[in-house]
Amino acid sequence: MEINIQNHPFFGVSKKLTFFILALLMIVCNETIAQVAILEKSYDISRKAKNGYLGGIETNKEKETIDMIYILPSLTKRKIKYEIYTYDKDLNLINTVKEEEFIEKARSRWSWFNFKGDTFVTNSLSAGSDMMGKLVFRKKQTKGTWIWLTGTYYRNIKQLEKVKPKTDDGLKYIYTSAYEIERDSSVLVIAGKPEKKTHNEMQNFEVLSCDNEVNINVVDKINFQYPQKIVFSSPLQDELENVKNDDSPRDWIVVFAPSGLYKKDADPKPTNYTFIRISTKGKIVEKFNFDSPSNGWRILGAYEKSNSVFIYGSAITKNPTKDYTNDVFKNLQMVATTSASAQEKEEANNTGNGILGGVSAIASIGSFDLGMTQDAVDLPLDELKYTNIQIGKITNGKFEFLSSPNIEEFEAKQAKPIGQKKFIPFDGKKFEINGIGFASSGDVFINGQDFSNSKKGRIYKGVYMFQFDSKGDLKRNYGVKLDQSSKAGFFNNSPLTSDMYMAGNTIIETADSKYLFWLIKDVKTIRQESQTTKITLTSNTVTTTWTPLYQYEYGNIQISDGKLSDFKGFGESERREYYLIPNTGSYQVNNYLFFFSETISGSKILLSRIDLSKVKL
Repeated sequence: MEINIQNHPFFGVSKKLTFFILALLMIVCNETIAQVAILEKSYDISRKAKNGYLGGIETNKEKETIDMIYILPSLTKRKIKYEIYTYDKDLNLINTVKEEEFIEKARSRWSWFNFKGDTFVTNSLSAGSDMMGKLVFRKKQTKGTWIWLTGTYYRNIKQLEKVKPKTDDGLKYIYTSAYEIERDSSVLVIAGKPEKKTHNEMQNFEVLSCDNEVNINVVDKINFQYPQKIVFSSPLQDELENVKNDDSPRDWIVVFAPSGLYKKDADPKPTNYTFIRISTKGKIVEKFNFDSPSNGWRILGAYEKSNSVFIYGSAITKNPTKDYTNDVFKNLQMVATTSASAQEKEEANNTGNGILGGVSAIASIGSFDLGMTQDAVDLPLDELKYTNIQIGKITNGKFEFLSSPNIEEFEAKQAKPIGQKKFIPFDGKKFEINGIGFASSGDVFINGQDFSNSKKGRIYKGVYMFQFDSKGDLKRNYGVKLDQSSKAGFFNNSPLTSDMYMAGNTIIETADSKYLFWLIKDVKTIRQESQTTKITLTSNTVTTTWTPLYQYEYGNIQISDGKLSDFKGFGESERREYYLIPNTGSYQVNNYLFFFSETISGSKILLSRIDLSKVKL
């Protein structure tokens, strides 16, 4: 900061006063600089890069550099063209590379590069339940068309013939749950093996592995003394979020609870749950029983961290010594009755509206004849009022802790941002849990958001983060008022609005472990796009999609006392709107966090950097 004192307007008034004011200004300026954690710089990108897509972002911790790799449209099937922009830790552009690469070499070089050619065709299998609960397979064919603008495939799914498998004695299998292993073009199924005049299909199960030609192999068996019901079925999640389950499938986590459908034959203990972990080949690798604090645990996630598995969700505890899970949830379905996803059902029915997330579940109910997706199953369950939030940590085949604080305890431990006037009430009703995070202390953080219903659909409101200590005891209930409705997408006649999408949450710990950096990723507007696909020489089809555009809001928590700062957004120093570049998040290089945004046209990008060593309230 350079100041010419002789020409300063205060100089002629009083030298002492002038020097005092200038000294004060310099102190304030230096103090401000010392506490500023945000650095932002904007850049133009080339027209070729704009017409391609940002394939990936690579970081180098030793050099403290970042590569933004743009894949350009290519006319050859053997090579791709790309541009790499390299920035230093201060967001200066230090190098630009324009080259070609053989496609096979690019696949081995970059794990995110998933180009399989301009088009592809795969044959696979879905498993599901028919109207009578019988196991049904349907062959399906997926045709993909590459879109260079987004770096993704437009998929068209064609349903083929059904196949109904039978056991050796001629009785049909009863569908229980399934998990598609897309990498192997196979599907794993847990199926009940019925016997006449018994409940055997609810006590004795077989784990089937089925290839895309419906060759069935019994890989393992699960036997119980009393009738059971699956209350959770999902692939295991972990820290490798950039490695998709399609490319590297995770183990399958299944939780059973006693069924009270036939009271006289039921397990005398309704809370006698069973945890099972199954490999991608269908073998049981872990199984144990445990006493659940709640008889109505709706598990919503299973996450592996440092060789431990955390399972968590909401719960309704009601007459736990007498009522079974089907009594608590009034026989609502708990898990999907098809291995197909909501997006797949949408694509199979050629809706073509690009609606994803919770909204798509509504459209897909009953439209695809292999049962209900998990999104559809969750809709009525989300509407219930829950009495507890339950979380457990599993290590070496048993729970280290299994905690189930009630809603009253959450209300008693509310916290909010410094500048927010009021706490956000939490009553356990109309609430979705959507993620988990961890601190080095062993504390665990569960994220969620409440909602209300309107004519246009589900409207999301406050964001919550529940903090548990390393023993599972509730420490704090943070509630942040979030306004996603200010830029809702009305100007392009979008059927969706910003507040119809859940916000994502990420926590990152500073190097000194004094602060947690909290990132809220929420939708700010909806972009309309149209894709023209040539059907014949004389006819085309136009597909209109509605894409949510995200931004980050950031705040931080002082770990010692739980104080939460107010939240701010990126791009505040720019006189234009920037939105997070699709398929990007936060990237950490030593003590720095980097973020990448672009204008709605994609012609200008904004690089944002947070210095984690300067984070303060």
